[in-house]
Amino acid sequence: MKKLLIALVILISAKLTYAQDLVKKIPANAFTVATIKGNNVFKLMFVKDFNESFVGKKLLAETSKSLDKNFTSIEDFGINLDKNMYYFNQLNDSITYNCFLIPLKDANKFESLINNKENKINTNGDIRTMILPDSTSIIKWNNNMMYFVTGSIKSSFFADSVKSAKYGIKDVRFQSMYDYANDSAVVAVDSTYITTIDEPVMVEDVEAPPVIKAKVQKKAVTKKGAISKAKAKKSSAKRKVTAKAKKVQPKIVEEEEAVIMTDTKGDDTTVTKNYDEQYDEYQKERAEQDAKMKRLAFVWMTEQADKVFAGNYESIENNKSYTSSLDNKAIAELWVSSLQDVYNSIAPEFGTYGKAGIMKGYGSLNAKLFMDDKSFRISTGLELAKEQADAYKKIMNRKLNKKFLKYVDSEKAIGFMGYSIDTKAYLEEFPKLIKQTYGSFLGKSLDEEIELGTDLFSLLLDEEAVSEVIKGDALFVINGLNSKDVTYTSYEYDDDYNRKEVTKTKKETLPDFLLMFSSEDNRLMNKLIKYGINKNYVSVKENIYKIEEKKSPVDIYFMIKDGIVFFGNSLTEMQSISNNSFNASPSKMHKNLLAKNNFSFLFNAKNLVGKVPSEEFGGEETAKKFNETLGKMGNVYMKSNPIKGNLVSADISAEIPNGHENALKYLFSLIENAAK
Repeated sequence: MKKLLIALVILISAKLTYAQDLVKKIPANAFTVATIKGNNVFKLMFVKDFNESFVGKKLLAETSKSLDKNFTSIEDFGINLDKNMYYFNQLNDSITYNCFLIPLKDANKFESLINNKENKINTNGDIRTMILPDSTSIIKWNNNMMYFVTGSIKSSFFADSVKSAKYGIKDVRFQSMYDYANDSAVVAVDSTYITTIDEPVMVEDVEAPPVIKAKVQKKAVTKKGAISKAKAKKSSAKRKVTAKAKKVQPKIVEEEEAVIMTDTKGDDTTVTKNYDEQYDEYQKERAEQDAKMKRLAFVWMTEQADKVFAGNYESIENNKSYTSSLDNKAIAELWVSSLQDVYNSIAPEFGTYGKAGIMKGYGSLNAKLFMDDKSFRISTGLELAKEQADAYKKIMNRKLNKKFLKYVDSEKAIGFMGYSIDTKAYLEEFPKLIKQTYGSFLGKSLDEEIELGTDLFSLLLDEEAVSEVIKGDALFVINGLNSKDVTYTSYEYDDDYNRKEVTKTKKETLPDFLLMFSSEDNRLMNKLIKYGINKNYVSVKENIYKIEEKKSPVDIYFMIKDGIVFFGNSLTEMQSISNNSFNASPSKMHKNLLAKNNFSFLFNAKNLVGKVPSEEFGGEETAKKFNETLGKMGNVYMKSNPIKGNLVSADISAEIPNGHENALKYLFSLIENAAK
C-alpha cells in the first residue's frame, strides 16, 4: 500500500510539472519548435559557476552596460532557470510569426529588465503588454510566463491583386526612366497611374537636374529655356511620341531640360513632372502602403498573442511526430514539421514549383543536444515515408570491407571517413527515387517522359555488373601532413613591360592520404591502365602505378591488391602495402565505428598538433594558440545509425579530455581560450 501511494504521488507530481510546462501554449501547427531545458543545463553547471565563467561575466557586463543597471547574476533577469524555454515559428501564406516562450520566476525582476520611459506597459488583470516602438513586436507576460512575438509580412501575399484589395493595399511599383524609354505605358506609382504622350510637346521653362547622362548634341536654348525653331525642326523627330507608335522615345535632356510625362488619370490636362518628383511620389505612396501592411501585421500579431495566452487551440503536445522526437536527457532540442514545408518556405520565388512535392516522402526533422561527463553529442533524425524507408534499407544493406581496417593506424591517423552502400540496390532504387522527387516538380504532363527515362536508365545499366566493379564501400584515411617543395609557373616583367615566364618553388603543407574501395571485377580497370600506359598518362614500377600529371602538386600512386583498389600520395606506404609490410594498429573503438555503420567520420585533433608550419598561420603566436586549442580537444566522431522503422538518423559527438568535469564546462573553457 505504501509503495502504491508513493507511485501515485510521483505520478501526480510529474503530471503537475508537465502541466506547468509552457509546451501546451505552442500551437499544433507550429512549423519549428526549439527547446532549451534549463533543468538539464544547470545540472551540469550551477548558476553560481555560470556567473563566474567567462561567458557569464561577459553576458552580465554587457547587459548591465546596455540597460544602465547592475546585474550580478542571471537570476536577476527573473527567468525560471529550472524550466524549459521555447522558440517556435508559425508560417502561413501572409505572415510569419517568430515567438519565444520564457518561464518566469520573478515577474517584477523581469519587468524591471525591460521597462523604460519610452515603452508603455498596458495592464489587464495579471497580464501585462508592451508594444515595442517600431510596432513590429509585442511582449506579453504574467506572473508565470513571458511571450514575445514578432511578425513579418510576406510581400508575395500582397502581390496578388485580389488578396491585397481585400485589405485595401495596393501593389506599388516604380518604373525608371530607362524602362520609360521602351514602354508605351509607364506605371509610375500604381496600376491606375498611366503616363503616355499623345502629341509632340515642347519643353519650356523647366528647371530640373539631368535625368539621363549621355553624350548628345547641344541644342540652342534661350534664356527662358525655349528651343529655337530652327533647332526644333531638326530634332522634332526625336521629340515626337505618339500612342500609335507603341514605343516612347524619351527626349535626352541636359541641365535645363526635363522629360515630359502626361497624367491621363482624370482629364486631358498635361502635367509635367521631372524624374525626382515622380520618384518622390512613388516613395510617398510606397510608405503609405508599407504603413498599412505594418498596421495589419500588428493586428494579426495582437490576435495571435491573445490566443497563445488564452490557449484556445490544439497544442503541439498532441502532435505524435513532435512528442516522439523528445528525449528527457537532452539539454536542447529542435523539431521541424517537414522538409516539404522547409522547401516551400525558402523557395517562394519558384512560384508553382515552390509548392511542388519535391520533398515528398521526407517528413519531420529533429536534432537533440546531449552533454555528460565524457562527451557532447548531437543526434539528428529524419522521418521517411514507407517507400523511402524501404528503399534506403535496401541501399544501406552493406558493411565496410573488413580488410580496410588493417590499414588504419589510430595512433597516427589525423582522420578518416568511411562509407558503404549496396551499389546494385542503389542503381535499382535510383530511378524510383528520381521519379518520386522530380516527378511532381516537372508536372503530370511529363509523367510518361519520366517513366521512359527511368526505364531507359535501368535498361542501359547492368546493375549486377556495375556492382562487381564498384562494390559501394570506400575508406579515406589521412595519416599525416608533410611539407613539400612545389614548383609553379609565374611571370615577371622587364622595364618595357615584356612578360617573361619563370618557374618558382614554394613550400606547401600537404596531407598523406590513402583511399581504398572494393572491386571484384578488374577487367575495366586493367583496360584503363593499359590505355594510360600507352598514352604515357600512367607509368608502372613493381605493380605500383603512378599518374603522370606535371601540374599536380602531389604524386598520385595506385595499385590493385586483394580485391581492393588503393590510391595514395605516399610511395613508401604503397610499397609497404604491396610487400605486406604495412604496420597499423586500429583501436577497438575505431574498428567498431567503421565496421558497424554505413557512414563514419573521425577527426583526431591531437594528432594534428605541431604538424602545420607556423608560416601557414601567419606567425608563431597564432600557431601556438591554435596548437594549444587542438591539444585540449578530444576526438570528433560522426556516424550514421541503422534505419529503425521509418526513421533515419545520425550522430555527431566530441570527446572531452581528462581534467574536465563535464562537456558544458569544457565547452566554456574552449570559448574562453579562443577569446583570449
